Amino acid sequence: MAREFAYRFYHSTRWQKCRAAYIRKRIAIDGGLCESCRVMPGYIVHHKIELTPDNIGNPAIALSMDNLKYDCLVC
Repeated sequence: MAREFAYRFYHSTRWQKCRAAYIRKRIAIDGGLCESCRVMPGYIVHHKIELTPDNIGNPAIALSMDNLKYDCLVC
């Protein structure tokens, strides 16, 4: 669950579009498999560099596809 400081970000149109684009990209690459186990289908997009109150406003961290990962519920 998102931390309180990130609530508005995760409900923003910018994040929703970024997340959807990343999922489409992963589906095109490998059918949307989990990037960690490569067995189960991906379920959640999360940030490799964890969002903090200090970096959440930085698009290079918060909205960069290079900082995203698509994992299954187990991983």
